[in-house]
Amino acid sequence: MFNDASYEVEFLNCVIDKSDDFKVIDSDSHFSEFVGVHISKIRQGKLFLKDIIRPMDRDTIFKTLCKKNSKYVYIDFNILDKDDRPVFIHCTAQNYSESNLCRLVFADVSKSREKSRELEERANEVSHLIDLVSGGVCLFKVTPEMNLQILYINEACCRLFGTTKENYDWRDYDINELIYKRDKTVVYQAIGRALAMKEEIDLEFRVITHKDKYLWCKCNAAVQKYDSDGSPIFHAVFTDITKIKEAERRVDEANDKLINLLENLSGAIFFADLDKPFLTDYVSGDFARLTGYSREVLESRFGNDLSKLIKEDASELERSIKAQVAKGGRAELTYTLRDKNANNVAVRDVRKLVTQTDGSKTLICELETTD
Repeated sequence: MFNDASYEVEFLNCVIDKSDDFKVIDSDSHFSEFVGVHISKIRQGKLFLKDIIRPMDRDTIFKTLCKKNSKYVYIDFNILDKDDRPVFIHCTAQNYSESNLCRLVFADVSKSREKSRELEERANEVSHLIDLVSGGVCLFKVTPEMNLQILYINEACCRLFGTTKENYDWRDYDINELIYKRDKTVVYQAIGRALAMKEEIDLEFRVITHKDKYLWCKCNAAVQKYDSDGSPIFHAVFTDITKIKEAERRVDEANDKLINLLENLSGAIFFADLDKPFLTDYVSGDFARLTGYSREVLESRFGNDLSKLIKEDASELERSIKAQVAKGGRAELTYTLRDKNANNVAVRDVRKLVTQTDGSKTLICELETTD
């Protein structure tokens, strides 16, 4: 396993005679060990440069080394090691003007190239795994000008933003251009709080996908590190919550319709759960008028608990409701309420058990005075 913190470079030195068929006449021990020829044999002229160069490369290399009026020549090519394996090197050739000798310094960067290749493969694998994540993942930098510059983005995030990695250069893209105009202030405030309070961003806002079209995203982000210029870099995960928002909108509309219906129904009507039959929900306007308490007061003062207004033993009444409903799906009983003015109001409580579309059960209740 390579150490990611450093790169290995080994230097090899030799001297060749260009006038004698590029014979190697001297070298250091590193070169000798690399090519597998003892220094004594090298100094005896038993090795030629062509012996350690692939035939296809010889002509180009020899012409480059013999370039006129060039004291130094730089060239990259493969040389063969002692096992005849090609190894990529950077070569610096120093020509001597008073002779045909040339000193070659080889920088063996094969290990670095191999490490770079492995690191690149590892990075590509991680990138591929991130692309398989269904949520949108990206890194973005907050510049001093408050631009949100994307540094990395996965395929899922591209789809959320209405594009792909192939059809635009996300490295120069500004998320500001994607945020719905009315949501930008909220986004900037969340970023400011995250930086000031060292807290994570947990935010919902709209992202423009096409002209006049947007989707709702939930964004969870935190500062991963700081750039060299001090700009914070956020790691962010985006989730498409458009369907959830649409469902919430439909629920809100249904609630508004229900409340409007209750406002216009005659009779003191409320809803309650079978397990807690005196805990009111969705009370009508006539119900508030009967008790003398507004919806706000019923909630803040009594916690929507009707039993707190009942003169009789509420627990006994509750047992009666549950027994009647279990027997016939409805209940009817009478008791006394204390209204806002401390008056005792005798009421008849009629309830019916209904099953809602989600399978849950609720009680529809109506009160009427018996005086």
